[in-house]
Amino acid sequence: MSSPPANLSPEVVPFPDTEFASNYPGKLLPSSADIRARNEATGHPRATNRNTPPPVRIPELGLLVKYGTKVTETEMETQRYVYRRLQGLVPVPQVLGWAEDDHQGFIYMSLIDAPTLAERWNGLSESERHSICHELHELVQRWRELEQDPEEVYIGAVGKRPLNDILIKDKSDLYGPWVGSDAVRIFQEACYIDLDDDAPIVFTHGDLVPCNILVTEGENPKVAAIIDWAQAGWYPSYWEWCKAKWVAMPQNDMDRAEQELWKQDYLPLIMQPLPETTVYHPWFYFALSNL
Repeated sequence: MSSPPANLSPEVVPFPDTEFASNYPGKLLPSSADIRARNEATGHPRATNRNTPPPVRIPELGLLVKYGTKVTETEMETQRYVYRRLQGLVPVPQVLGWAEDDHQGFIYMSLIDAPTLAERWNGLSESERHSICHELHELVQRWRELEQDPEEVYIGAVGKRPLNDILIKDKSDLYGPWVGSDAVRIFQEACYIDLDDDAPIVFTHGDLVPCNILVTEGENPKVAAIIDWAQAGWYPSYWEWCKAKWVAMPQNDMDRAEQELWKQDYLPLIMQPLPETTVYHPWFYFALSNL
């Protein structure tokens, strides 16, 4: 078998029929070693962090590479699934390639050159904020309308992989997958979530916060992309609301007061609020028990 080209590491798997292949014919995806070197050259304080280094942007190739020990093949396959199923309906960066090297995963994806909603939030007018939230409402509905094969109903990540939610992913007795018509009941019993077991299973992002929403520059911004599908998968229908209401971003992304205002005033514009006492509190007890 012939050796790969010198500037393409053996572990890099480029995907055919992508924007990269058509926009940059003859170009090769940079090796994992090149990605690490580019990061270190920036002098970023986390550039050598093995777990969560900052992503590497390569504008001249229209490329962004997210990598680290916490970047998994499941996240990559989930993003590919969402892009394929919702292309033209929900803006998601296209996955261009995948690599594994020295216990780190590398997701090569199309670069969406746009700020996060968190970065723009304080400078937006009230009407601009409401417009973004109404657009997000439509986008959330589109991924919640995805359907499973009725013969293969399950709770789990894409492809019947184990769930990767931060509350579950390290607990082999909880991450599943949970397969069958009684998947919700079995999952809730395993998690000690005291809710009725009649919740439908829907596709869920699982980390819908302003730093995972990219928006366009200028006045009247629009959603440019939804990113970070690492925790996404098929969950009981209440999970998206409960998780978005509970999860906190780093305060350097958005301060605590703004985050609380986001959850109180704007999150209900994006998805249907669920009852505090009968739904959120039982889920919140589960979350506290699994920190």
